[in-house]
Amino acid sequence: MINRAYRLLSLLCALAVLCGVLSPAHAQEGGTRYDDPALGIAFDLPAGWNVQTNEAELFAAAPADLEAVLAGTAPEGLALRVVVGTFNELGLSDAAQMPDLLGNLVTTLDTPPAPEPIQVAGGVGHQIVFTLPNDGLTTRVVLLEVAGGRVAVVRGLAASAVWDGGASATFDALLQSMQFAAPEQPDVALDQIVTDDGGVVWQYQPAAGAVPNLRAGGITYDLYGVLYMAAGPAGVLTLDMSSGAQISVIGPWIDPADYVDVAVGPDTRLYLANAAADATQAVVIVDRAGNYSRGWGARGDADGQFAPGMPRTIAVTKGGDIWTVSEGHATGVRNRLYKFDPYGNLQVSVDLDTIDPALSGIRIDNNIDTGALYLVGAGGSLTVLDGNGQALARDLADNVLAGTAITDIAIAPDDNILLALAAPGLDGQGFLEFSMSGRLLDAFGVPYDTARGGAFLPGEYLSPAGMVVTPEGMPLWSETTDAGIVQVQAFSFVGDGNLPVAGAEVAASDVQAAGAAAPAGGGMIAPGQTVRGSLDNNTPVQEWTFEGTAGQTVVITMIDAGGQGALDPLVNLLDINNRVIASNDDVGSQAVNGMTPHDARLEFALPSTGPYTIEAARFGGRGDYTLTFEIAQ
Repeated sequence: MINRAYRLLSLLCALAVLCGVLSPAHAQEGGTRYDDPALGIAFDLPAGWNVQTNEAELFAAAPADLEAVLAGTAPEGLALRVVVGTFNELGLSDAAQMPDLLGNLVTTLDTPPAPEPIQVAGGVGHQIVFTLPNDGLTTRVVLLEVAGGRVAVVRGLAASAVWDGGASATFDALLQSMQFAAPEQPDVALDQIVTDDGGVVWQYQPAAGAVPNLRAGGITYDLYGVLYMAAGPAGVLTLDMSSGAQISVIGPWIDPADYVDVAVGPDTRLYLANAAADATQAVVIVDRAGNYSRGWGARGDADGQFAPGMPRTIAVTKGGDIWTVSEGHATGVRNRLYKFDPYGNLQVSVDLDTIDPALSGIRIDNNIDTGALYLVGAGGSLTVLDGNGQALARDLADNVLAGTAITDIAIAPDDNILLALAAPGLDGQGFLEFSMSGRLLDAFGVPYDTARGGAFLPGEYLSPAGMVVTPEGMPLWSETTDAGIVQVQAFSFVGDGNLPVAGAEVAASDVQAAGAAAPAGGGMIAPGQTVRGSLDNNTPVQEWTFEGTAGQTVVITMIDAGGQGALDPLVNLLDINNRVIASNDDVGSQAVNGMTPHDARLEFALPSTGPYTIEAARFGGRGDYTLTFEIAQ
């Protein structure tokens, strides 16, 4: 049975969302310096010790002890484990929460000891030392703030007698020798990701001059299905979020007015960033019906005042506090991050040069659930701050974003990070989706054809001014060309839209755009037969049916026929009630007979006699497939 101390080790792994295959162990002779750039950690490794790592954690010990720990049993000697991640990966939205988290990690004691502050060469933080009498084990857990706005959990474990006999001093020496740096991130190329498998759900594009003085800015929504777009001097444009149909234009309330961003507060009011040069109210608050409530924000260089043309971005927390930015002050702090209460009282003022001096053209969004604030810009890095303006993570996804011009950011309900880029974006893609740790997940977008000019085609972008993600996970963006053409588009990174995407193999005159039904494909399939089909946004799934017998084991194999990774096959097996009873997306390491890990293979014993349906579908991408249906012997 796994002992209680090892359950703590497992808990740390779960909290850090750390899953991966450990790299092979390797020994360091003579107490040499160990350095792992991928983890961003270096320390003095005792002679004869081995190390095993994965993408975010490290185990080290003498060979027998390392083997014991990895097997889930207690070591005889000292074992070391280090977990490195961002604050948000550990579930922290405030650096001040570290002592509480450390106490919560020790779930094996009825009354855990109080965390003690600690400062070592590698960082500052808190520690707990405790002994499990029934197991005869002593553990020291140290939670540190380290370089790059990251967190390290350093843990030493040994039999209590060994700990008291010298292992404690060895662990302390290890800890004191540790240095942390921002980890070297592997290059993630877009050609490793299917980027043409998304769809445009709807597009709003008013006729020229239909709305006087209309210029697209930031967008947001309320809980009643209304989308709000900051519309420059025109005020605020409202649309139906499900269809893109125009509802009304409200405002502009004060003069001068140039509304460039908008957020909805917990009071359902709209909080507007007013960038008009001579405005005495840089922040304007109105209700959903368009009634003026209040405003504040004079021009000037005093704390809480705004530079000309500021603010250009705004976010409201779950508690009703307002974050905004003022760049380009003539005196005092040049670039400032402000946090106000709902009535304009300044609570926090941060010198952004201390966060990232390269940040410019800054856009912000906050995670409503955690309170974390995200900052990006045309220059500088993706940075995450806590509710007091302290860095939680820096330089996220720098290996992907280097050299790009980011125009806006949105945090999705699943905590993923969405970025909008100015055309031509990254390899032509204008919208990127990242995990909360900065791993590139998906991309979408087609650069606007400036030579053609005129209206935007579905999927085309130029320089998005605003972006938001609905509660259902649907991203939307807004923008305006130099010629005054305004658009708002709703899209999905993966799946079908209602409009054919510009540049795709499905033209605007295809059967779906004309209103006719898309071809369903599929048909009957017999044991031993291989069929071929093609999937795209208009035909996302094809159905193949067969008669099965109870107890038969069917084997269904679906392969990307192009062999270039353009299609990620997905197989579903449905019973007579159209209920999915088995499914496979990636065959992974079980790939055989020319299959790739992303192909699909399903082996399943039929529960009853009757008709069954095979859905040849896709997790992403588009292209030809082959599907083979067999009965196992």
